[in-house]
Amino acid sequence: MSNVINITDKFSTDLPSIQLGDKLYPVNNGISAMLAFEEASTGGIAGILKALEGAFGKKAYKEMAVEDMSMGNIMVLASAVLAAMMNITYEEANARFQREVQS
Repeated sequence: MSNVINITDKFSTDLPSIQLGDKLYPVNNGISAMLAFEEASTGGIAGILKALEGAFGKKAYKEMAVEDMSMGNIMVLASAVLAAMMNITYEEANARFQREVQS
């Protein structure tokens, strides 16, 4: 008989969230969303917007009016999403994101 290792209860199904006002927006922290953020650092603002849409989904992205935000607010939002995806502090994510964008 083969050895069966059940890891079902080891997987997390919880999604991180970003709070904007009194609303919580779940963040897709899957590998494809994380890869989109990695690519965003070299894709300019269009890449960042695409990554944000992938992280939140089209409905939440439109509800937040991301495309009407200032560039400063886009950078804050992108750093917050990166923090949520990587389970790190906002400050740490912001420092990493700024380094990647400037490289």
